[in-house]
Amino acid sequence: MKKRMGTAIAAVAVMLSASFTTQAFAATPFNDIANAGSKVKIEALQQQGIIKGVSDAAFHPEDSLTAAQGISLIVRTTQISLAAIDFNKAPTADGYYTHVKNDAWFAEDFVIAHYNGLDIPADIDPSAPLTKEQFTHYLVQALELTGQYPTIKMFIPIQDEKNITIDYQGTIQRALLYKIASLDEAGNFDPAHVLTRGEAAAMLYDTHAFIEAHKDDVAPDPNPELPAVNE
Repeated sequence: MKKRMGTAIAAVAVMLSASFTTQAFAATPFNDIANAGSKVKIEALQQQGIIKGVSDAAFHPEDSLTAAQGISLIVRTTQISLAAIDFNKAPTADGYYTHVKNDAWFAEDFVIAHYNGLDIPADIDPSAPLTKEQFTHYLVQALELTGQYPTIKMFIPIQDEKNITIDYQGTIQRALLYKIASLDEAGNFDPAHVLTRGEAAAMLYDTHAFIEAHKDDVAPDPNPELPAVNE
């Protein structure tokens, strides 16, 4: 089963890359990703309209990923929304987050993330960089809202597991099983590593590929556990 899942994901990744690059999406190619290890994946996500640059022609793949960028990218990649939630009045970002202004370009994405159950701290600083463990934790939570995915009952040894935040250990294990995150050659996850925009793009691409690979086999959870809305 593990081999079949890996083969399916790899095949879909190839198809995604081919289909993304042939779409007539009006996007100016980034001129600063020629040496980026995730160049192909960045280009594919740009063509899909999931990622944008810091300008029309620049992506800055080596820049640190901010919380604002990370949450927005996760929401766009997984396409989670507020469609299944009824509100007495329109939710606002400042109703939950201390440092997210309602007129910020990413405010709606933070609202969507909150009401879909992503456990983002209320006092998160949108301009602060995201660590690998934070981004992975939020990404897996959003991914699992898109369907009920089977996982292999196995534990992947992580050499620096003691450095991983306890509340994140489960989602990180599942991220490794889903193959949307990886360990280094020494078997370390490096949870405190501040992700670059290029590294995040690679994980988002693999997440999108995973969803596409299983969308015909896995039905969305009909009763997702979403927080109650009393506003």
